[in-house]
Amino acid sequence: MNKIPFAAALAALAAPSLVLAGQADICYSAATPSLPSPPPPDNTTVFHCPQAGSRTVPELAGLGWQIVQMSPVTTPGADPTFPDITVQLIVQKP
Repeated sequence: MNKIPFAAALAALAAPSLVLAGQADICYSAATPSLPSPPPPDNTTVFHCPQAGSRTVPELAGLGWQIVQMSPVTTPGADPTFPDITVQLIVQKP
């Protein structure tokens, strides 16, 4: 009977996870004033991503990116009393 050393078995199990390492990216839409309330993002909203480029959600999905999270983020605006709102999108590729 052939026995595989324990260390070799662990290395064999770890190898596929190293090869399948994914990518992640944090993207943002254009900033808009918070008043009046901006419309929610839709399929035409362009997100600017460092790795994935400037793309819409359908385009990102077509390139294999998966949406992990979408959330509004406030940023300083032109009017100091009201912030601007941008939408942050976190995407990943397996």
